Amino acid sequence: MQKTALERVPFEDLNAEEYGVLAQAWYRVRGVPTFIHGFAGITSFQLADWSREQLAASYVIPYFAHEVGDQEPITFEQWIEAEPIRSLEPGHARYAASGAPRSAQGEPLLVGRLAGLPTLLDGYHRAVRFWKRAAPTATLLVYVPCAEVARTTR
Repeated sequence: MQKTALERVPFEDLNAEEYGVLAQAWYRVRGVPTFIHGFAGITSFQLADWSREQLAASYVIPYFAHEVGDQEPITFEQWIEAEPIRSLEPGHARYAASGAPRSAQGEPLLVGRLAGLPTLLDGYHRAVRFWKRAAPTATLLVYVPCAEVARTTR
């Protein structure tokens, strides 16, 4: 998989064995119930261009929602615009726009579903950089469940 990653092979071009290896590695790192449930019932993803407004309307995982209060679910905009209720480490996704400039895009974000709501599962650092630095008309690449594409694309 390291060779595949270095060659920048797109996710959709992986074979079944590579998907399996990637899924196992992902589970070891991020296989907590939030992510497992976020993928439940999703059989495929499609790449979509999201505007700032579409990112704003997506939801954040409960872990991030609890950083700004007890209320969940909350949207990305509510989360990023609210002040945390406790101190966070300097490398936290919320502070991704600080420091040396980097490309806002990189790999596409990944959206799943929690409680039936489109929820950002992966790519918080990239999402924050996009939110804080992108031009108002810019778009961001996002993998969304195929059922979500009609609701999230223009």
